[in-house]
Amino acid sequence: MSFGELLVIGAVTLIVVGPERMPKVARTAGMLLGRLQRFIANVKSEIHQEMQMGELAKLETQLREGTDDLRNSIHQPFADAAAMLAEGAQMPPTGSDEDSSAALEHAIETLPALPNSAYRDRR
Repeated sequence: MSFGELLVIGAVTLIVVGPERMPKVARTAGMLLGRLQRFIANVKSEIHQEMQMGELAKLETQLREGTDDLRNSIHQPFADAAAMLAEGAQMPPTGSDEDSSAALEHAIETLPALPNSAYRDRR
């Protein structure tokens, strides 16, 4: 509203209400206007809080999904290793100790011999 419109409203109110009751009406109108402004501010604040809560809920969901993925990626190798160990413990022996030692001796015999310089370099 412009100043001219407020002046017209004030003049009409003065004529309708009269000069004796004008201060009381102005005080009441001011109080009602103040209450209306506070009510509107409270509604805006509540709407803003609800929007933030919705955004926080979305963020919480995203964080939970991320932590679940991270937890699974950390625990999965351990679970796989435990399963492999459990499978290895359940496997029956494939042969006797004599067969194993014979296979080991054969593997050692078939290895190429290293020259003496290779032994010196490793010290």
